[in-house]
Amino acid sequence: MQTVGEIMTKELVTVEPEDSVARVAELMERTRIGGLPVVEDGRLVGIITSRDIRRCHPNRLIADAMTKEVVTVPPTCSLWEAKDLLERHGIERLVAVVEERPVGVVTKSALYAELGKHTDALTGLQQAEALQRKALELLQDGKEIAIIFLDLDNFGAVDKELGHVEGDKILCRVAKVLSGVVEKGSDHLFRYAGDEFAVVTVKPLEEARKLALRMINAISEEEWPPGIKVAASAGVAGGRRASPRHGDFESCTVNDLINMASLASTRAKKEGRQVVVAGEIELREADCIR
Repeated sequence: MQTVGEIMTKELVTVEPEDSVARVAELMERTRIGGLPVVEDGRLVGIITSRDIRRCHPNRLIADAMTKEVVTVPPTCSLWEAKDLLERHGIERLVAVVEERPVGVVTKSALYAELGKHTDALTGLQQAEALQRKALELLQDGKEIAIIFLDLDNFGAVDKELGHVEGDKILCRVAKVLSGVVEKGSDHLFRYAGDEFAVVTVKPLEEARKLALRMINAISEEEWPPGIKVAASAGVAGGRRASPRHGDFESCTVNDLINMASLASTRAKKEGRQVVVAGEIELREADCIR
């Protein structure tokens, strides 16, 4: 899991509360940095931005102009957690601190550039690696999760008949349809690979099954171009494990659930069913794969 510490700027330019606005404005102009940590005795006491500078008289002190309530993160903070903080607070940068001392800064542009590497260029959804990261994060927060693995039926035939360009358009539309079904906050949608999509949700297993069914029905009920039929099958795995694992059990659980949901979706496709909830058979098969 990538962290803020891996991409943050570590060579910090800092200022002090007793510096003048004029001096800091000149420093910002020279370094082309739009926000600087304010440090006193090595500890972070505020942040000053170019917007703050423009609002103040040049002779005033930074102590009078700075923002004292700074949104900070530890260097171990994940990139996705950092993104959530930036968006929630409507800010452009985060200061990384260790024991109240600034050790780096990560900007919104740098963060988005790195996260863009984990985003599917076609659908705009996050990819498989992000699914594992989110599932692990939820488990480590003490939440029970379920994985929904959704596979489009006979999509290879669509590609062969219409070509990959039209096939890509259909995948984009499927992503949009599914995005309209999942619930923000509790459900997280990903493009897993090819014509496969996945959701990690904190809904109970039965509610996850109902969500999978709504997703499949939404795809079937979409008004596709004449002659095109798009359908899907889904597998669901989740709920409490019979016995917890020791050590790195969360990552093992995530891998288990993804394997189980994938195998269940394969069963659904073979048996002509919309949704199959993983049971003991899938669990044994997943253990064999691992």
